[in-house]
Amino acid sequence: MNDHTFKTGVERALLSAGFERHGKLLRRHDSSVWTLVGTEKGFGQQWHINVGFWLEALGAACPAQVEKTHLYFRLERLFPEHHETIASAGALDDQKQSEAFGKLNALLVGEIERGLRALGTEAGLRSAMAAGRLTQGLITKEAREHLRRA
Repeated sequence: MNDHTFKTGVERALLSAGFERHGKLLRRHDSSVWTLVGTEKGFGQQWHINVGFWLEALGAACPAQVEKTHLYFRLERLFPEHHETIASAGALDDQKQSEAFGKLNALLVGEIERGLRALGTEAGLRSAMAAGRLTQGLITKEAREHLRRA
């Protein structure tokens, strides 16, 4: 598999799960939170899927980069139970990559899509924060304070 095939495969799965293309990103709006997803090349042949959440209460203009959102995570850190599948699917030089990519696509339109939908609300983010699920990523100070207030 090459870079283009990986990126377009992830995009196709997310588009079929209700995300919309916005430049190089895929995004979805639910109540007062934007969920953004993008792919990023890591070292060697490793690709990552990044997820960001933008809280409209902290700014109306949703950014064009996942890295500029209020909360930002690698997909495998939001779904640690699927870490191996997600990491292997993005390792284009891994012998098990093709099999892992097939599993990842099924997860992106199934369990992971449902998980992102649940996280993509202020209530979902608050609940995940309280449960300790959001410790492996970046959360801006203003987002942390906002989510703790309610």
